[in-house]
Amino acid sequence: MNLLFDFFNSDDIADEAMYYFEMHGFLTSLVIQPGSITTNQMLDEIFNHEAVDASISTAVFALQKEIEQALLNAEFPDVIQADEDEDSLTLWATGFMQGIFLQQENWFEKEPDLVAELTLPILNCSELLDEELGDVNLNDEVLEQMADTIPDCVIDLYLLFNTPENA
Repeated sequence: MNLLFDFFNSDDIADEAMYYFEMHGFLTSLVIQPGSITTNQMLDEIFNHEAVDASISTAVFALQKEIEQALLNAEFPDVIQADEDEDSLTLWATGFMQGIFLQQENWFEKEPDLVAELTLPILNCSELLDEELGDVNLNDEVLEQMADTIPDCVIDLYLLFNTPENA
């Protein structure tokens, strides 16, 4: 993780590439709903079509495997430490939503109402709704409660898409 974190915080990364926490959220969404995105498409989304060193792409794939393992263990792949600000959560949620928007038809095909309910706290924390809501401001306490539900929502989404039909 240090290699990736250092790379994403260096001058070596393209200006339009995702931020580290954004990339983590994006990878989490791809683990939950694998869909049909290729590894090249995934790297293009993360690095804005810029080529990166093989060690960086290998580290991205390794992080994706770590996220998958955490979800397999019914654990939230939390990357945000308690001392980091809310911007990290906003970036993570934005990346997660980018993964959803990239494959929206796959996400909402099976259980659209349940998926909408489970993704609402993430969408809300991404601040992507701010432009749509205009002057409507949600109470800070409500926003904090929604943010607190994200780990459970992510695990529920993973189970929804990755539990065999007969289980």
